[in-house]
Amino acid sequence: MPNGAFALSGKTGRRGRLSSVTTIDEIISTPGEILLEEFLQPLGISQYRLAKAIGKPQSAISDIVHGRRAITPEMAWLLSRALGTTPRFWLDLEMTYQLKLLENKDMPEVVAL
Repeated sequence: MPNGAFALSGKTGRRGRLSSVTTIDEIISTPGEILLEEFLQPLGISQYRLAKAIGKPQSAISDIVHGRRAITPEMAWLLSRALGTTPRFWLDLEMTYQLKLLENKDMPEVVAL
């Protein structure tokens, strides 16, 4: 999967003999999973090395990777500089993930104004 692509969980099925069709399950990967699987592992960068490069504690990177911490605008900026992406890439991943979580929650009924 190229850098910057969303990592979606899904199932692949066959449609006749022509092509494969992928259906998307309800949950997408966390931004931390994408950080680990699409950047750190392929580039051979440890969480410790990334943390030192951006001047943050290794625990901050570990928390993001394990889904215990969200990516803030500051962290998005730092990650973008270290990994050659944009801050918007990281913020969009985080926002998309958070919105997907809300879709799966019991939210109160809202009356349009």
